Amino acid sequence: MSAPATPLRWVGLAAWLAPLVVFAVGPVVFLLARGLGAAGALEGLAAETGALVNTLAISTGAAALALVLGAPLALLLFRTDLPLRGAYAVLFTLPSAIPAFIWGMGWLSLASPRAGYLNRLLGEGTLDIHGPVGIAFVEGVSGLPLVLLAGGAAMRRVDPALEEAARVCGASPARALLTTTLPLALPSLSSGAVMVFLMAASSFGVPYLLGVSASPPTRVLTTRIYELVLRADEGLGRASALALGLLLLTPVALLATWALGRSGRVRLSAGKGLASRPFALGRGRAVAGAAVALGCAVLVLLPLGALVLTSLQRGFGARLAWGELTLAHWSGVLWAPRTLRATGLSLLLATGAGALVCALGLGAALLQRAFRRLGAGVEALAVWPYAVPGTVLALALLVAFSRDWRFILLERVAFVLALAHTPWLLLVAYAGKYLALGTRNGAEALAQLDPSLAEAARVSGAGPTRAFRDATLPLLRPALLAAFVLTFLACATEITMSVLLVPAGSEVLGKLLFDLQSYADPAAAAVLACAFVALVAVGQGVLALLGRRAAEAR
Repeated sequence: MSAPATPLRWVGLAAWLAPLVVFAVGPVVFLLARGLGAAGALEGLAAETGALVNTLAISTGAAALALVLGAPLALLLFRTDLPLRGAYAVLFTLPSAIPAFIWGMGWLSLASPRAGYLNRLLGEGTLDIHGPVGIAFVEGVSGLPLVLLAGGAAMRRVDPALEEAARVCGASPARALLTTTLPLALPSLSSGAVMVFLMAASSFGVPYLLGVSASPPTRVLTTRIYELVLRADEGLGRASALALGLLLLTPVALLATWALGRSGRVRLSAGKGLASRPFALGRGRAVAGAAVALGCAVLVLLPLGALVLTSLQRGFGARLAWGELTLAHWSGVLWAPRTLRATGLSLLLATGAGALVCALGLGAALLQRAFRRLGAGVEALAVWPYAVPGTVLALALLVAFSRDWRFILLERVAFVLALAHTPWLLLVAYAGKYLALGTRNGAEALAQLDPSLAEAARVSGAGPTRAFRDATLPLLRPALLAAFVLTFLACATEITMSVLLVPAGSEVLGKLLFDLQSYADPAAAAVLACAFVALVAVGQGVLALLGRRAAEAR
């Protein structure tokens, strides 16, 4: 049983709830109220039927593509003796760590109708990545890891005795695998596909990159919200109504994910392990290996290689020859004053967001333990902003903090909260959006600790604060450090909220990348995109090192 809640714990709960309500929950609720109360809200939504239909069609196509590719890949990588399956698993999960906008840039370099590298080989106009099909393709490939990892985790939880029972009944190894393991993993695979649907519906960068310049233009809800926000006050009301429609997709998708997760939950009998043997591909091992290698090369390596080649060309669309390759863009972009200023601000905001996420996430984990009955509500409030589309959260903060907030304490002391047109509003958005990372990591690490460690420190004369600082916190540091790294990477490479919230006169890396690709120089944008990929690779290496050290400590 949990200890009774002391007044100090209630104060801690209030101190944790206040910033979350003010900076995350409250603005979204205010935006919804404004969207519902806006004059002509229903008419505005009806006028945007095309954007809604495009959003649903593209998201469905992306989810279907991720499911069709992810299901066989999960079987091959996690349940067979495919050669180099560990390396392929790392490569196929890479799209989840790199912003989808960068993958869109890579495919634009490959399949642009006139200047794309593939079209130069196949003939001008053979491929066109613009339009709804191209957007769905890029979003589906970007979301593939969600299906792949969910299916792989489910397949590892399946009791190998089920396949053995099918074999005893006369089924071949392949049939046993397809009739026992795959059906049990299918709900988890479908749940991952629903998350891909939600991710694609919330995406802004790829639809803007590949949709606005299409002929005719392909507009979705996120790009229409952006266009309306650019109209300032006259477009905010209609943008709020569109945000309401976009936000309604979130609970529907989460409900579907929850239902599929419950139906697909695989339980093991007590005392049984997971010593399943990989399925032997036999003669088909070489064919399967070649197919997976080809898929990895086309879906992952080819667009990244196209980015590198674009960054080395003198100009986008220049002929492919050694004489047209140069490193001038690298030195010109990376050391430009504009890039250095954007890098400094991005690092500052990402570091601040990482610290806030760790602090608030640890607070949420401690409150879940202190208030067992309220634990589910605390977790829901902390995780909820992560499910809100970045476009909606950014718009909510824009609307809520468009004017200064004034607080008067005891009729003597006045506080003014002025976040409009400042980078701090972007810091608030980052911290609220990724608070779930700190909460989940902190809660999982805290659940694995033995309470007797803190009790022993208390018996030795330490107070509650010192017992936590000396006995508990050192064991939580690896999980919190991992949450910090994840948050830092996500914020440093974030594009959607950065484009909407960065104030005039300031710039962050995500906004700079968006501007270079959309309005200025694709070759310079490719340099910055390569730097993003390098940053993500370093961050993933740090996370792997932290995971290895944590495993050794256990």
